[in-house]
Amino acid sequence: MRARVELTLLICVMLSATVVGKASALTMATWNLEHLAEKDGAGCRPRTEADYRLLRSYAEQLKADIVAVQEVESGAALARVFDPKAWFIEISSVPPEGEKRECAGLAGQFITKQLTGFAIRKSVAYLRNPDVTELDIGATGRHRYGVDISLDTGVPLRLLSVHLKSGCHSEPEASAREDCRVLFEQARVLKLQWINKRADEGIPFAIMGDFNRRLQNEPGLWSVLDEPGGGARDLVRTAARGTPARCRGRDDLFIDFIVLNGRSAPLFVADSFREFRYREGANEAPSDHCPVLVELAIPDAPQVHPVKGEMTTGLKWYRRSAELALLTRFVYARATERFDEIQTRSPAGNWAIVMDADETIFDNSFGQLENEYLGLGYVDERWREWIRRSAAGAVPGALEFIRHVLANNGKIVVITNRELDREAEVEQSVRTNLSNLERQIGGTGALTADRRKLCILPRTSADRTAVSTSACGGAGYKNDKDRRRELLTNGIAESCWAADSTAKTSWDHPHSIAFSVGDNVLDFPCATQSEARTTSLVSMMGKEYFLLPNPLYGSWEKNPVALPAGTAP
Repeated sequence: MRARVELTLLICVMLSATVVGKASALTMATWNLEHLAEKDGAGCRPRTEADYRLLRSYAEQLKADIVAVQEVESGAALARVFDPKAWFIEISSVPPEGEKRECAGLAGQFITKQLTGFAIRKSVAYLRNPDVTELDIGATGRHRYGVDISLDTGVPLRLLSVHLKSGCHSEPEASAREDCRVLFEQARVLKLQWINKRADEGIPFAIMGDFNRRLQNEPGLWSVLDEPGGGARDLVRTAARGTPARCRGRDDLFIDFIVLNGRSAPLFVADSFREFRYREGANEAPSDHCPVLVELAIPDAPQVHPVKGEMTTGLKWYRRSAELALLTRFVYARATERFDEIQTRSPAGNWAIVMDADETIFDNSFGQLENEYLGLGYVDERWREWIRRSAAGAVPGALEFIRHVLANNGKIVVITNRELDREAEVEQSVRTNLSNLERQIGGTGALTADRRKLCILPRTSADRTAVSTSACGGAGYKNDKDRRRELLTNGIAESCWAADSTAKTSWDHPHSIAFSVGDNVLDFPCATQSEARTTSLVSMMGKEYFLLPNPLYGSWEKNPVALPAGTAP
């Protein structure tokens, strides 16, 4: 085993020298903050402002870009250590409230929530994926969820922050201890529900956190997680077997780890693993865990092989050009002015703004980057999984526009052609993604969760097959969003209130469409590609239609090479 680990690390070093090139350094840490509470004097490690100030000092001394954290009561608690002006804060969702438990040896003090999460420097782009809730074995609320993020810093890299069950540091699975049963069950969940899925996707990943297990010198739990010779399923401990943990002033073995896989191991910078130790003695230290850190060298996506040789030009433009943000922010600024103008004349109530979702509100280019990194084009099942992740970024200007409209009593209808097994799944994926993005810019997520103001209309089979003799001036439906627009204008778009009956009175009467925002001409009423190429829509732009650029995909892909005769200039 020892020879295999050391050889693996040696291979990692050799590979890193061949793929890094102009790589960017990324320092990652994991830090158990020992009962970090929101308020002074709370929890099982009561702290004063001076204690939080000391933690803040150490947080800066780490000089890390990403810090996986454990034993944190809330985002507000973590904000006392990592300044939100400089750091993004991501904390797990909260398991169902369990029985209130008193702290051992501290009468009158109660255990605060012990959540996992990340602090991410604002210079680092990332996306939030769904939490790994299955780690709460038995769904009792006693065991911590894992927090899952994707870094958007070059090569796609997925990170998971975990805090596994304590009380079984070295005992075998066959032990009669309940703690051991839960810990090994968590390991199987981690292996089957996350490690294998991520490895099979082919995206590099790392697992960071408090494993509550001395993984350096024992085969038990590690053999559940690891798959030697399994390619991307083959895991690497960045702490070498003989490296001692000295956080408590004596040689010990680590229980906090940063674990890489066969695809992320080549990014590991040789000898970069280190333990950050406090100046204070063990009894005065600000936490009973010291942070551990590693450095990765993250190459730009086109430098990594085996992959598609380069990002496609459209994807590169969409993700890197200054022009995209300039154009989208300009369009959304004009749309905001148009909303204000209409609202002045006709207070909101019986009219709504219609928006597309993808590449209009959501920037899905990271999902396409993952595909291109793997040498893939569009794959339907990967697209469906991406929708379920609710991890898309925001098109520049989109969130600010949506928040402005909703905060000023406007209404928005998102007509999307996303499809999953159930219509309700699509609606939930859109709302979850919107709420995540709203929180990232300082909101609570409440605005985009209000179904009285924001309606989601996914595509159904009826949208593909329905016919009409009256729509579009008697020409019938011209694209598969026309039927849903008609439902809205007739006041019978039942999907707007299907999940919340209190929203019915807001939507069950006819609405006019004030204007439409999209990235495709089919996002506009009664429009087709062929007619848009031969009939000028310029007079409607900036009034009824607001069009955003999308070079990644769209109905334009089926257009003939040559423009038809009579094409409008």
